[in-house]
Amino acid sequence: MPGRGQVLEVSPAGAKQPAPPPQPALYRVVGCRSSGTAAHRGGPPRREVAFGFDDGPWTDTPAFVTMLERADARATFFMIGRQIGTQDRSLLLRELRDGDVLGDHTYNHPDLTRTSDVRDELLRTIERIRAVSGYTPCVFRPPYGATDVSVQRTARSLGLSTVLWNVDPADYTQPGAGAIEQRVLAQVRPGSIVISHDGGGPRGQTLAAYPGIIAKLRARGYRIVTVLEMLGYRPVYIPCIELCDGIGVPKRALPRGAIVAYAP
Repeated sequence: MPGRGQVLEVSPAGAKQPAPPPQPALYRVVGCRSSGTAAHRGGPPRREVAFGFDDGPWTDTPAFVTMLERADARATFFMIGRQIGTQDRSLLLRELRDGDVLGDHTYNHPDLTRTSDVRDELLRTIERIRAVSGYTPCVFRPPYGATDVSVQRTARSLGLSTVLWNVDPADYTQPGAGAIEQRVLAQVRPGSIVISHDGGGPRGQTLAAYPGIIAKLRARGYRIVTVLEMLGYRPVYIPCIELCDGIGVPKRALPRGAIVAYAP
């Protein structure tokens, strides 16, 4: 109750309340820009390493994302188009929120040097990734590493850069987590791109190997980066309108060199 001599102020009925302060505009990542027709086996000889996980989305993929989150590390997920469905939307948005990169690994996982459907294999996967996540990939990894000049030119015509690797622990053979870790650590050099698998079979050994790999590489002075960061490719952002749950960031938080695209 107001004290004697004090006036209790009451807003008149229908009076407008002060407007809340404006919220900062948010931006979401929608793709990236790559260049060149060369197939990349590694990056510049900086003390950096990039991990590429192939053959997802798979039952083990969410556990890989959790592992990377706990390690504060990012990776590039090269995905098979036929395995991507609307049930994967939250997973793909989670990867994008974390700063992971989505890559094309063809629609049906064929040897691209032995098929006449290279463009269709790549384009259908681009369209599936975009439909589910709103993201358009700019990097692709050919299954089995099977590529040639024709495949790379077709990829480039779709805005894709071809990414191979120079470190292969052959984790798909399931040699044990210790062997996978040892093989990666023995082969890594500045600018290495590592191939491993989050899909295509049970990947518990690979999953168990990576926390140690990450910790030991950092102890050697390596930065863990995405393929985009290693190769100097630029992410593309747009003002947040849809598929923004949890992945919109203010402009000041955009990565250095990011491209901001606006509707014409």
